[in-house]
Amino acid sequence: MKKHARRDSLKGRFKGSRNWVAVGALAATVIGTGRQSPAAVKESLAAAGGAAAAPSTNLPVKRVNIAAGPLDAALAAYEQQTGMHVRVDLPQGAIAGFQTKGVSGLFAEDEALRLLLSGTGLNFRVEDESTLAVGLQAKDSVDVSASANSVALTQFTEPLSDVPQTVNVVPQFVMQEQAVTTMRDSLRNVPGLSIAAGEGGAQGDNLTIRGFSARNDIFLDGIRDFGSYYRDSFNYDAVEVLQGPASVEFGRGSTGGVVNQEQKQPLLQERISGSLQLGTNLMRRVTADVNEPLTTFGSGAAFRLNVAGMQTNVAERDITNTRRFGIAPSIAFGQNSPTRYLVSYLHESENTIPDYGLPYFLYKVPQVDRSNYYGYAEDNFLRTSPDIVTARVEHDFSAPVTLRSTLRWANYPRDVRITEPQVPSTPVFSAIGGVKMVACVPPACFPINYDLNLVQVVRNQIAAKSVEDMLWEQTSVTARLRFARIENNLVAMLEGGRERSSPLRTSYTVPNTSLLNPNPYDLFAPSSVSIRSNTHVSSTSYGFNVLDTLKLTQWLQFSGGIRFDYFNSDSLTDAVGSTPAIHSSRLDKQPTYRAAVVVKPRQNGSVYFDYGTSFNPSAESLSLSGNNAALPPELNSTIEIGTKWDWLHDRLNVSGSYFSTEKQNARETDPNNTANTILVGTQQVRGAQIGVIGHLPEHFDIIVGYAYLNGRVEKSILNASPFASQYKHGDPVYGGFPYFFSPTGFPFANVPKNSGNLWVTHNLRWRFVGGFGGNYVSARRASSTAMAAVYNSVAPVPVTSVPLDFKAIPGYWTFNAMLRRPISDHLEFQANVVNLTNKFYIDQPHPNHLVPGEGLNAQIGMNVKF
Repeated sequence: MKKHARRDSLKGRFKGSRNWVAVGALAATVIGTGRQSPAAVKESLAAAGGAAAAPSTNLPVKRVNIAAGPLDAALAAYEQQTGMHVRVDLPQGAIAGFQTKGVSGLFAEDEALRLLLSGTGLNFRVEDESTLAVGLQAKDSVDVSASANSVALTQFTEPLSDVPQTVNVVPQFVMQEQAVTTMRDSLRNVPGLSIAAGEGGAQGDNLTIRGFSARNDIFLDGIRDFGSYYRDSFNYDAVEVLQGPASVEFGRGSTGGVVNQEQKQPLLQERISGSLQLGTNLMRRVTADVNEPLTTFGSGAAFRLNVAGMQTNVAERDITNTRRFGIAPSIAFGQNSPTRYLVSYLHESENTIPDYGLPYFLYKVPQVDRSNYYGYAEDNFLRTSPDIVTARVEHDFSAPVTLRSTLRWANYPRDVRITEPQVPSTPVFSAIGGVKMVACVPPACFPINYDLNLVQVVRNQIAAKSVEDMLWEQTSVTARLRFARIENNLVAMLEGGRERSSPLRTSYTVPNTSLLNPNPYDLFAPSSVSIRSNTHVSSTSYGFNVLDTLKLTQWLQFSGGIRFDYFNSDSLTDAVGSTPAIHSSRLDKQPTYRAAVVVKPRQNGSVYFDYGTSFNPSAESLSLSGNNAALPPELNSTIEIGTKWDWLHDRLNVSGSYFSTEKQNARETDPNNTANTILVGTQQVRGAQIGVIGHLPEHFDIIVGYAYLNGRVEKSILNASPFASQYKHGDPVYGGFPYFFSPTGFPFANVPKNSGNLWVTHNLRWRFVGGFGGNYVSARRASSTAMAAVYNSVAPVPVTSVPLDFKAIPGYWTFNAMLRRPISDHLEFQANVVNLTNKFYIDQPHPNHLVPGEGLNAQIGMNVKF
């Protein structure tokens, strides 16, 4: 009876979405069938003797500003501004006779080149998805190769090969090949980054970069995107990860780095694309991307609309599912003029049955069915509906100076009730003959060798209803100047605004369930319900920074920056029961710095040294309380030595680095007074990374990464003992081991020492393109500050005889594959298989629960493009 009710409930929740999915799939199949193919376009133009304008190649969108003048200088500027390589196969010196009218605005790289060549008599054609050929005759050519050597962020004026910092770019073509649907999955292509499970106070994307939490270091087009939600990838041009402290560019946080989502923007050429995916995990996903020039409003106006809808289960997991919808319209004006305008809107709504996975059994993953769901099928939910509105204006005062001003309003509603499964492990202490004894007595505690049929799981309810919002303004000036033969590329930025958060948290007491045979259809009947907290936090902040790159010679560059942040937070926690209201406030004024030197032994390579700082204020995540409001920020610094090389005309980018990041004053709870938090800890991560990304002929795409991370607690006063409740400061017996010991020397939580990723595609026979790849993650610890007691019986034993161990997560390999083939000029078949070996592994660890990765599943779909 319950299962039928469950099906009816699901149908009701997604009925509207299912209708438009069907309509969208039908429209994507039949739209635009009367258009000419690229081959037909080339043939007709050749017959007419005209210049062939290249059809769209889905190359990345870049901001270009190239003045009229000699074509050779314009092509050099094109290379610098797009990060692409141009090869001209004309007689030596012949290119000097050509003049260009220039180009300014936001364009796909092929469209920008077409406009540069307009009126020169040169033309171009599409050779493959990554190469355009330009010339007067068939033998005269210019090859343009899509690369991952640039980002759209205002903070960076140089191509990535000259940026003295590890920057990983996951371009759109990789996400398309892997059929990625979320930001989280796209980041599996980045070494040194781990995915963690949601926490009690926040759900949504939770990341670790180089050993440090980056949950609050997610940005959208260079402005903080701090809402707690799972981000869909339907509106991405690329995802960029800047590794290492970046407060000088982005403000507070960024100890390990930041993630930036680069949104799609309107283009000046007509374009329609879409996809339909059906999966063995009952996935139904449809996307549409429509771009239309608005010639009525001038030659530089365009409108773009991206839409996505998805419903899917999770392979090898019961009950949990995802239902998500997103829409992102944007409109731009004046894209080919000195003054440009853009207005965009992003809405994503999610109504999901969330998954907090499996419980720990003392210190390890229990031997239970991987599909076990310990929550409530009818009464657990995660509902989010963020809205983000962005308005931007840019003006070129002259060729080398650009002013950009961006205003953003964002609203992040969230309503969640999730079950966190926990096997209880609270022992009973006693004294026998003057010896402190401990017993693990069910149902409060279960020994490791206890009959699993009798083990009970506590259904800890995590419930919150909150709204976060932000009003933010960011203004920057970018200047490319030259003084005394020294090129000087400078960015000055002023940004600031208001951020607010109002979470209401509720406690529920519900019956336990079986470890081996949980019933997700149990009636949700709490024996008690109470308000746990109702908090209101508001922060006002602003930051000003200056970043400068000096090119002293062709082989030597110096860069540096300084930023000042003002961060003022105010928190009010309402009175609950006998607990009085608590008001806290904190003002931080903090400078941060960066300095680097870049040596270019060859034009296509660089070697660099970089030093940077960052800070983490107490209210970094808009969470301020009485025990941390008086504390100054945590301070962090990093050094990095690395090298970057571009090969094969920028089609292959190779990088490597060694780094050391240290947090000098980590917040820790005073073991002698748990109401106090003090800044005494020291944490350090040392490591090395290598990365390769290539977009080569014959559909040979490759992305490879490896990271070695050695993260350690260098100094700590925390008590890592599971018997901390018996600790007595200064006592000769209870003041030492095993009642107290420091976690100094413990490895970082959720930081694998070794991790790597691989993705390769290539042409196969009969016009097929195949892809294969995988991820490796070595063993991890769930906590860097605590150990677990391993009880072997219910009988009392001396505390000193109880074994201790770490909550650990085993390492794993996973493998994926892809096969695609064009059916016509507009339609392409694609199939992806995820987790080929159906490996059981823990994807998202947490100190209190474990979320398994998805099992073997396949997705089959069609991609359409006009």
